[in-house]
Amino acid sequence: MGERILEQDTCVLAAVETVYGTDKAPTAAANAMRVKADMTLLDGDQEAIEFDAGRGGSKGSIQRNKKISGTLTGYVAGVSAAGTAPAIAPLLQAAGLKPTVTAATKVTYKPVSTNHDSITLHVFRGKVKHPCVGARCNLEVSLGTDALPKFTFNSLMGLYVNPAQVADFQNCDFTPFKNPLVTDPVSITKMQLFGQEVNMAQLTFRLGNTVTYRSVTNDESVQITSRRPQVEIVFEEPLLNDFNWWNKISTFGAMAYQLGEDVTDVGRIFELLVPNLQLNSIAPTIIDGISHLRCVLDVVPTARDNDFEMIFR
Repeated sequence: MGERILEQDTCVLAAVETVYGTDKAPTAAANAMRVKADMTLLDGDQEAIEFDAGRGGSKGSIQRNKKISGTLTGYVAGVSAAGTAPAIAPLLQAAGLKPTVTAATKVTYKPVSTNHDSITLHVFRGKVKHPCVGARCNLEVSLGTDALPKFTFNSLMGLYVNPAQVADFQNCDFTPFKNPLVTDPVSITKMQLFGQEVNMAQLTFRLGNTVTYRSVTNDESVQITSRRPQVEIVFEEPLLNDFNWWNKISTFGAMAYQLGEDVTDVGRIFELLVPNLQLNSIAPTIIDGISHLRCVLDVVPTARDNDFEMIFR
């Protein structure tokens, strides 16, 4: 047997496409993503051949609707300078988020309902390249104090392209990526829900994209057809006289989260701002012997695409 393919030689390159489904030819020098990949590199529908053969057993099958699917996980981390997009930006755009750059200050990501960006992905396993084009995805963001902050780009789908062998290993440049701040009481400088400071233990934001592979005449594509963002948060339960969360079911309020300290952490600050949430469930849970509340809240936009903002500054 010749040269083996080693897990350690896996890497992912991604670039935003100019024309949907046209390979943007990402390079390891400019487009490497600092992510952990869990990919199905040949996905699709396996349709069984059915006929009366006068004997038992399989009659075979044919695969159709080939695609690549999977999940990429990366860290929520700072940027090289305020007003610069994060290095993981192509994946945020593939999740249907559009950036607005305020020079030398911040980059703000908001959801859009149409004209979603798409990306070209090249997944390398050693010297084997698995390309896919027209890729889009869903997004979850974990911001609790129980682990480092992470982006999870799930329900990722792209149009299948045949793999190819390349001459050399990829030499990825991860210089634009920064290490994340630790999600602890020092670094999390704002955690407000319905105007209340809460002692948060776990926080997950789910974008709730419905990502669909489409194969119809004159069009093969991956589409984001809807989104239903949600927040799940666990925080220490206060006494009723301090704040009665049980009376807040079905009511509306805002959430503000900031990782990083103004001035001190410029370039490393991340904010998640949700102006209008509805509390739809509440349940007690115990962590370290202390009562907490686990709340699920629906993001309820008051105008088109004003669901939330993610800010890097």
